[in-house]
Amino acid sequence: MSEAINLLDASLFTARREHEVFRRLRESNPVYFHPEPNGAGFYAVTRHADASEVLRNPAAYCNGKGTQIQDKRAEGHGAPSIHNLDAPRHAKLRGSAVPGMRREVLSRLEPQIRQIVRDLIDACPRGEPFDFVEKVAVALPMMVIGEMLGVPVEDRPLTVGWANAMTSTSAGEATQAKARGELFHYFRRLVATKRAAPAEDLATVLAQANIDGEPLSQEELDAYFMVLTAAGNETTRFLISGGLEQLCLQPDDLARLAQAPEILSDAVEEMVRWVSPVMMMRRTATQETALAGTVFKTGDKVVVYFVSANRDERKFAEADKFILTRGDNPHIGFGLGPHFCLGAHLARLEARIFFEELFQRVSDIHLVGPGAKISSYWFSGYASLPVRWNRP
Repeated sequence: MSEAINLLDASLFTARREHEVFRRLRESNPVYFHPEPNGAGFYAVTRHADASEVLRNPAAYCNGKGTQIQDKRAEGHGAPSIHNLDAPRHAKLRGSAVPGMRREVLSRLEPQIRQIVRDLIDACPRGEPFDFVEKVAVALPMMVIGEMLGVPVEDRPLTVGWANAMTSTSAGEATQAKARGELFHYFRRLVATKRAAPAEDLATVLAQANIDGEPLSQEELDAYFMVLTAAGNETTRFLISGGLEQLCLQPDDLARLAQAPEILSDAVEEMVRWVSPVMMMRRTATQETALAGTVFKTGDKVVVYFVSANRDERKFAEADKFILTRGDNPHIGFGLGPHFCLGAHLARLEARIFFEELFQRVSDIHLVGPGAKISSYWFSGYASLPVRWNRP
């Protein structure tokens, strides 16, 4: 491996040098074997067509061995989450949450989401710098997923903090284990509450769910609440931060979008492609399988880089440009196949509502300085984004 290519080095991503590296890999080594400290190594899949083939073929590339590059699971050693499950259990467990995630259910939440967004925007300073991540991006998805799950307002920062620690690539084992135990304990008490007094929320849906006539096990519920809390927070947080930053870097497009809300749906899809909040996910070869001239052996780790596939020049015209009205946009920012993101509709809804309300409530939006990326080779996240805006 060239010294210049280390996809496990978080500084590659915090310094925003990853796209040049992925461009080189797509061009010359699209299925790249990458050494791994204390591990067997993995194959980095960087082109859109190859990534799509892996994601659409769960029989040859399974999730059950883990979706992190390292041989560990965020939920620990108990029952696997839906991320780390294969058919047939995966489809059955995933289906348990679907009634609480359907479009019609989410549409009923729109007034609450819109009010959360308005309150957050109105609480931000006018005419002076502030950190958008701290004031808005962290709080919005935290409040929304808490609303969906039925978590009391005062407990929502706790649950999100535990989930973030469990999925961090820099947190130590002890920190992750402590956070895992606290989050599981919290949601076990919440499930008991929902079983005693059902409500119209996702925690109640899961507490009452049955698979083949049997309720979900305690470990399955533990893992489910971990995934929903972490994924429901991270994707939207990083999406709206990265989307706003890029719009500020393209002020003509920012002004255009503010005046043309009808193109907002296309713009949100382009934000998903551009930001790729979840940069990669691992699969494991279940048999000898060939991909783009590389032959995988059973047990080989195959890591799909969404962040690279979404900038693949073979699939996207002007792939390195953020284009508001990119109509044909087959990005894989939410994945593909049976593990397509369960919360994709929610992330899109939150982003759309946020930008609709933003353009109605503020004007003259500017970056005060560059956004700072979180230290991660897994999530394309923002630690801070200094902005300034004014009243309309």
